[in-house]
Amino acid sequence: MEKTVQDPVHGIIKLEEWMLRIIDTPQFQRLRRIKQLGFANLVYPGANHTRFEHSLGVMHITKILADRLGFDDEIVASALLHDIGHAPFSHSSERILEKYLNFRHENVKKVIRGELKDVLNDLGFNISRISDYISGRKPSIINGDIDTDRMDYLVRDSHYTGVAYGVFDIYRLIDKIKFDGEIVIDQRGLKAAESLLISRFLMYPTVYYHHVCRIAKKMYEKAMKIAIESGFDAKKLLEIDDCEAMMILKSFKDSAEIAEMIRNRRLFKRAIYVSRHRVDLREVLRVNEERAEREIAEDAHIDEKYVLVDIQPIEEVREVSAKVEIEGRILRLDEASPLVKALKNANLENWRLGVYTKPEYVKRVGKVAMDYFGIEKITIQKSLDEVLPSST
Repeated sequence: MEKTVQDPVHGIIKLEEWMLRIIDTPQFQRLRRIKQLGFANLVYPGANHTRFEHSLGVMHITKILADRLGFDDEIVASALLHDIGHAPFSHSSERILEKYLNFRHENVKKVIRGELKDVLNDLGFNISRISDYISGRKPSIINGDIDTDRMDYLVRDSHYTGVAYGVFDIYRLIDKIKFDGEIVIDQRGLKAAESLLISRFLMYPTVYYHHVCRIAKKMYEKAMKIAIESGFDAKKLLEIDDCEAMMILKSFKDSAEIAEMIRNRRLFKRAIYVSRHRVDLREVLRVNEERAEREIAEDAHIDEKYVLVDIQPIEEVREVSAKVEIEGRILRLDEASPLVKALKNANLENWRLGVYTKPEYVKRVGKVAMDYFGIEKITIQKSLDEVLPSST
């Protein structure tokens, strides 16, 4: 028996009976209660979409490609399950999982259990192969330099946030893809691929790395660390949803205050928030955030839980390595497109170092943090370099 659902991004999505059996398991239904963008709804009120509809969208795109390229249902099932390992508030829990469980959400084999495992076995799917597709250990159309996951989340996140930057010609791109051990884009799909890269470049600073999203994420991380070190079992993060996570934070005295601040959008403020040009980037990337928080809090004479250091990772722009066939030659996307090459080089300009604290501590923490990261010295030296004549 086939059913259909109406999706705001892709229109009608058809669900076959075997898909419904997976979707109807408690493990998959949990994704209805995990927000796709974590705390982005504190900035964009419409960003309340979940991992559930994103998973349906990725499955839908993958099914279109699978039918055209001759893949079987196992790759479609992998697409449907690609986010089954997400903990509450999606990527906001990723560093917690790594720290306490040595786990990343792509390692789905550890979370495929109970009714979901029974259904997959009954349907004849190989769980190890599904896990390999999702993690990228086995090349596929759902995890690569350009893949069906990216194709869905950029347009979906754009739709729900109301930010138009994520819009690109997704179905043109789908139509111009072939698979030869990896995704290869026909040269007629080059403009659609460039459009995807532009969307990604604009969506990261505007949505994913918006400073309010970063502050709320860091506050949640701090509160969850406190809860875990106060007795909460981190393994349960793989079983609970957003609401349950907030209830857990409120059940511990030291994490409850931060949880309540997030709940009421009484967020920490930026004591410093600077680009790579105001710091020694290599030195900053070596800094241990937790140690920095302790030392800045000690020098500022405030409780450590009120200092958050946010050293953004240098995001790898995997998409630039995607392959394009141009006049019979296979090239990297950044070799085939000067625009993509320029975007790759410009990506580092979006990097920021942030230190956040309660509003009443902003000046005190800012002064200590400036000294801790040598920001004033770096700025003065760069200013001198600009005005003093070169010795050569």
